[in-house]
Amino acid sequence: MLSAPATSEAAHQTMSYQQQIFLTTKGPGDMHDLTEQVAAIVASSGIQTGTVNIFNVGSTASVGTIEFEPGLQQDLPSILNKLIPPSRQYGHEQA
Repeated sequence: MLSAPATSEAAHQTMSYQQQIFLTTKGPGDMHDLTEQVAAIVASSGIQTGTVNIFNVGSTASVGTIEFEPGLQQDLPSILNKLIPPSRQYGHEQA
């Protein structure tokens, strides 16, 4: 869900715009570049100055900022699989 609050200098009002992006993942290590979707949402908001907040719902996903390039798409899941092996039994999976 995105929220872009901003202050209009002319009216000294706080404006807010909110829109959701829905994604389907293919499993562990799946990555999505949201840059174009976020830019389109900001453009459609009509807000010229402000801050964009991006977050995800759920405990097994994350949102980050990183240069999205092919090498990273291979390296990051590989590193995460070494740090947090997918074959282990984790307590949060038992719930």
